[in-house]
Amino acid sequence: MASGAYEMRQLPDGDIPFAEIVNQDFLHADKTKYALIRSGKKAFFLSRPRRFGKTLFLDTLSELFSGRRELFENLWIGRSDYDFSKHPVLFLSMSMDSETPEILKATMLHELQKIADNAELTITANTPSTYFGDLIEGLCKKAGSKTESKVVVLIDEHDAPVTRNMDNLKLANDNAKILHGFFATLKKPPVRNCPRFTLITGITRCALTSMDSGPNHLKDISLD
Repeated sequence: MASGAYEMRQLPDGDIPFAEIVNQDFLHADKTKYALIRSGKKAFFLSRPRRFGKTLFLDTLSELFSGRRELFENLWIGRSDYDFSKHPVLFLSMSMDSETPEILKATMLHELQKIADNAELTITANTPSTYFGDLIEGLCKKAGSKTESKVVVLIDEHDAPVTRNMDNLKLANDNAKILHGFFATLKKPPVRNCPRFTLITGITRCALTSMDSGPNHLKDISLD
């Protein structure tokens, strides 16, 4: 290589986790200055089209709230006074099987069960919304009452079971009803008081709204 020549860093290809991007020194945008972790508000909704980096941003937040300081040493937040407190993280992607409402509910329970097993929690609820609430409460109780150890809830593509079935409006509406009840759990006490931070992403708000108020405590930052 000629003297003074610059070697371009490789761009990540496909859905590569944040930790791998950092460890492999791939070129990426540092979004940690905008991570919302110091906002007075603690529950957010973010809408973006597909392939806009929602999943990577949530994965970044998952590593951040898990206290993995070593991944952020060369990023904005690693040079700030953020203390990298470790939190239990509930990270759930709704990009799952949803060919029927029954399949959707079974898959939701399966994914939640994997999170509970990983946290060594026993949850006996048999509906997705009840299991979701019990899991959040269980993670919160296991972590303790201190603010710096409260659970972080990250939900990716919350509306996927609806938007991916728009060719079957009955199925899309049935799935939307299931998801609306599921996410409404976040607003109900005592679950509402458990999370340190909540961020839900999607293309639309369709699974979060209906005739009732739903999870209206979420601050929509889509246009911010």
